[in-house]
Amino acid sequence: AAAKGHVLWPAAGIVAGRFGEPGADGAPALGLTIRTRAEAQVTAPADGEIEFAGPFEGYGRLLILSPGEGYFVVIGGLGRLDAVEGQRVLAGEPLGTMAGSGAAGEALMYLELRRDGAPVDPLPWLAPAEANG
Repeated sequence: AAAKGHVLWPAAGIVAGRFGEPGADGAPALGLTIRTRAEAQVTAPADGEIEFAGPFEGYGRLLILSPGEGYFVVIGGLGRLDAVEGQRVLAGEPLGTMAGSGAAGEALMYLELRRDGAPVDPLPWLAPAEANG
């Protein structure tokens, strides 16, 4: 909880979709969509343990990080994973890269924060200067 406002952005990018905004299906988004460059480096936003790392339908390769205190960080849209389940990582440590994305040279990351199973807006938790939107 002391990390609020200081959590690292997993990749440099621009917020393309915000928590609570209606998605394509009309349901409110449970996380952020961040537009990154294709194959951008993805790093751990906080110290923690990798709870899941693998393909997940609709999210490409997905990673779930447990930093403790009942929190989980979900990162989707990766093209390559360099972390494995059970691995302990430090904030800023490489986890993989974003997927490639055709001629546009962009990729979309999905970032979700959960506490005790409930979605929490991740934006107030992120350090202010590392991405914009």
